[in-house]
Amino acid sequence: VPAMAARVIKCALALVVAVGVPAVVGQQDYAEQMESLAQRHAGDMRASARADPEGQRREAMAQQMLSDMLRDVSAMLDHGSPTAKEAAVARLLQMAVQSSSGSMFHPTTFRNAAIRSGVVPKIIKLMAAGNDHAKYLGAGALQALALDDPTTTLDNGHQAAICQMGAVPVLVAMLKQGSGGGRAAARSEGVYEFLQTSAASALGTLAEAEACRRLIVAAGAVEPLVAIAMFGSDQTKLAAIGALDMLQFNAADVKAQVSSAGANSLLKGLTQYGSDVLRESAADVLAGLNAPAKALSAEQRGEAVKELRLRNMDRREQLMEQARILYGGVQTPFKVTNPNARTESVEYMLN
Repeated sequence: VPAMAARVIKCALALVVAVGVPAVVGQQDYAEQMESLAQRHAGDMRASARADPEGQRREAMAQQMLSDMLRDVSAMLDHGSPTAKEAAVARLLQMAVQSSSGSMFHPTTFRNAAIRSGVVPKIIKLMAAGNDHAKYLGAGALQALALDDPTTTLDNGHQAAICQMGAVPVLVAMLKQGSGGGRAAARSEGVYEFLQTSAASALGTLAEAEACRRLIVAAGAVEPLVAIAMFGSDQTKLAAIGALDMLQFNAADVKAQVSSAGANSLLKGLTQYGSDVLRESAADVLAGLNAPAKALSAEQRGEAVKELRLRNMDRREQLMEQARILYGGVQTPFKVTNPNARTESVEYMLN
């Protein structure tokens, strides 16, 4: 696994691992695209394996193992108890981390297979109907599947596909969670902030795709992101600022909407009174809001948002390192779900 790709995935998942479905639009077109990419990737693997019989055997074993694991996750999401469904999503997250750490399957292979397996709509359904822990894990899983390997184009369509499958409304709803009664009691446990942080992080990753950016803005994400950046913890502020940064990039209409929501005064305040990491992030977003939009090709935009992601990733690493030094790590209000828990018999359900 290329070092940069592994670093992108591990950093984006670090915070999450520490702890009715909307209509599908255009899924058939995406399925055809993914099938083409999968065939291309498989062709490359077969060509390599022909010169290495042992490599061919290992590749076949890895593909079968990945298929079986995703089948288990999918079955648990279909038939498991609420706790078992959460464990299934946690297992998917664990697989994402393992794929970035030199496991038997490459991160791109894993994400391609996961998207094609049909687990994404099931995760979104669980998030829409489940408890806070399910939403938290689900947002992390969606972000894990939305990440792309900067060294290849084989997984560049995942973000748009996840948005087309209905992820945006449930993530935007998580941003707004806690705005009603009972907020003070819940905030004492940090639940809402962690939900908002995970949702903002996922939306920031999805917004790299132009199609997702439009859906996220249309769903009303800008105002709650500005509010979160104003009142949240440093981790939450950084996630919200990163999402706003991606949404406003080279988009005159979104720049105006972000400014109208009060972001300019907020960002100016953070450049003066925030932590070093927040000051840098706020200054960059403020500069972006004041920069005129330019005519960019799809390739130029893709390269630019990739740079934004890497910059935001570096700052998230800095903030998490500070939390590790000061507090021993990022603490969450959720109990860790055991990804290996088997409260239901997967084998029985599949037979």
